[in-house]
Amino acid sequence: MTNMTVLPEAAGPTAEDQEQREQQAVNELLAETSEVGRRAAEWVRELAARQPEAGHRTVLERAADAVERASGREVVPGGEGQLDEELAYDLGADVVAGSVVANGLPVLVMGEQIALVTVCSVAAAMPSSVLGDFESELPVLAAVMEAARVLGLESAGRSPR
Repeated sequence: MTNMTVLPEAAGPTAEDQEQREQQAVNELLAETSEVGRRAAEWVRELAARQPEAGHRTVLERAADAVERASGREVVPGGEGQLDEELAYDLGADVVAGSVVANGLPVLVMGEQIALVTVCSVAAAMPSSVLGDFESELPVLAAVMEAARVLGLESAGRSPR
């Protein structure tokens, strides 16, 4: 007589396992969002540092802080997706005009102006994107950041158009 051992069927992933994988994916996405926002903010700070007018530097530094915040701690899965009024103001498209009390416009070439508005717009959309197609925003911001960095490096020392 042969002695046979019957093994139980391998159990598939449990609902708890699935939930943990989904939470891990969300956490990784949030970390990536925060990192992209940090890099975007770093680029905006580089633009700010180049400004001869203190008012323009301040406006761009506030925009950099807002980009970092909107891409980081403001992103709350399941949250309302709304920015507070001050943060939304700092990410407004008029950031390219700089400070109203400074003389003239910030020293930015056209490509930097476009990239700056795009970075601020995408960052402003980050908190609400968690509610929808969040993952599609990351490649957009990453591509804009790469283009902005290239434009910033290529335009160093050139006057605005």
